[in-house]
Amino acid sequence: MRSLGKFESNSSSLMSAFASGMAEAMAVRRAGLTAKAARAEAEASIKARAEFLANMNHELRTPLNAIIGFTTMLKEGAQYNLSAEQRDSYADYVLQSADLLLSHINTLLETAALDGGEVAMEPASIDLPKALEDAVDRAKIAAAAAKVTLDVKPDPDGASAIGWGDPVRTGQALDHVIRTAIKFSSEGGRILVRTLIDQQGWGEIAVRDRGPGMSAEEIGRALSAFAETHRGLDRSFAGPGVGLAIAKTFVELQGGRFSIKSKLGEGTLVRIALPPPVADAKPTADEEMKLAG
Repeated sequence: MRSLGKFESNSSSLMSAFASGMAEAMAVRRAGLTAKAARAEAEASIKARAEFLANMNHELRTPLNAIIGFTTMLKEGAQYNLSAEQRDSYADYVLQSADLLLSHINTLLETAALDGGEVAMEPASIDLPKALEDAVDRAKIAAAAAKVTLDVKPDPDGASAIGWGDPVRTGQALDHVIRTAIKFSSEGGRILVRTLIDQQGWGEIAVRDRGPGMSAEEIGRALSAFAETHRGLDRSFAGPGVGLAIAKTFVELQGGRFSIKSKLGEGTLVRIALPPPVADAKPTADEEMKLAG
């Protein structure tokens, strides 16, 4: 639709004056609606950030208080007459809390960088099986705390998937996806992770959990920054709830693909795909047709 401009007329007739006035009124009204929409969007953004910071304040304080409390008890172990088993348990609590605190701090820094448009990319060839192995290793503490098993499956074709992107941002995206899968898995659950190569030569990493799953609406909220998907009164709200949104952004900034398939009661499958190095890229069907023509 064309934007309305001021109605110009050289006639001094009543009709031309009326038409000119109507056009000006419509233009003013449209500008007012645009300003109102922009104001509403800004207010919603401010509210979302306030809620995010309030939630983050709680999420940072909780593990920090646990670290201080359990460390104090370990230091004064003689006074509390702690057994060797209790000391080991408390040391595990400190380690788990420190791991969670570090995860929250990383999320906060990544969110701030994305919000400020300060995310730099340094593309390179990425060994995706190695990247996945490193991400699983980083998630071991969180998985052990949740009593969840991370099961790494080899590529069915025995090939090593190679992607082209930023190794650091890819690792950060994987951290968020795997931690989200852990977060939504029940105690004793298994998370399947694997790498493969698709028909166009893209390297892909898949993470599958058997948690409660998400509806289409919940997926939309999960991919919106500063939103948390509600899981019911029995669901722990660990983390600020922006992990999948950050992961999707990091992947797409590298020219990759990020997808989620989920079904309520059956779990969630997240796929991260990165293009191959240019020399290894296979032409798509459209590209083959162009070459043939």
